[in-house]
Amino acid sequence: MKEEYLKHVQSVDDLIKSFYACLGGEPGEPRDWDFFRFLFHPQANKIGYEKDINGSLRPQFISPNEYVERTGHWLQTTRKTAFYEREMGRIEETYGNISHVLSTCEAFHSKEDMANNKPYKQDVKSIQLAFYKDRWWIINMMWHGISPEFSLPERYLRYQ
Repeated sequence: MKEEYLKHVQSVDDLIKSFYACLGGEPGEPRDWDFFRFLFHPQANKIGYEKDINGSLRPQFISPNEYVERTGHWLQTTRKTAFYEREMGRIEETYGNISHVLSTCEAFHSKEDMANNKPYKQDVKSIQLAFYKDRWWIINMMWHGISPEFSLPERYLRYQ
């Protein structure tokens, strides 16, 4: 464990901001995948509610390690545009050592698109977190794309 990583997991807010920041970069630019893995509990899942090969929406499970091997490799070797995400709103509930964050975000193909508010997609992420061993961990993260079929409630665009 890298000691400098610990400052990024001392609060729910720090952890969520660190998650969004660590994935961003230009095509071919290396990401800190050790830091990405550090944010997640070793048994965590990332669950995308996406279309399968038949076009049906269903949850698709991947571990953070599998994400790094598949998507991380693709981000650094194949993707032709940059990838940046930014949070638009958050609903956070914490009780004791558990927290649930409903985070609305948008993704961009470039810093210029981000500066001009031109996202290519928006998602809602449901993030479960736990505090133990003197830090916060992402336990599970599920996301669902925003679309005309699944419009975004206005309250998801505020920080609550």
